[in-house]
Amino acid sequence: MDSKDIFYPEFEHPASQLSAFSLCIDVFIISLKNGEIVSFKPNEIAPFKEWLDRFKVRNIAVNDGIPHANRTANLSKAPNGFFNLIKRSKRK
Repeated sequence: MDSKDIFYPEFEHPASQLSAFSLCIDVFIISLKNGEIVSFKPNEIAPFKEWLDRFKVRNIAVNDGIPHANRTANLSKAPNGFFNLIKRSKRK
């Protein structure tokens, strides 16, 4: 791959520095691997998104980066519904 492929025209960061992105209307919000957040408004959305996909930059709309196996169950919801929770508390 040529070095020109690492940079997207008019975007100052190489693909190797990008961690994740989100598209909001017509502006890309991009997280860099150093923790910095940058925005970029390309002339055309589709080619820039294809460039991000080609370099496997994570799209947070598809992958939020949290492994599903490690997610905690929502403990704020009663297992048998709200009304069953009220019935159980009244019995005491």
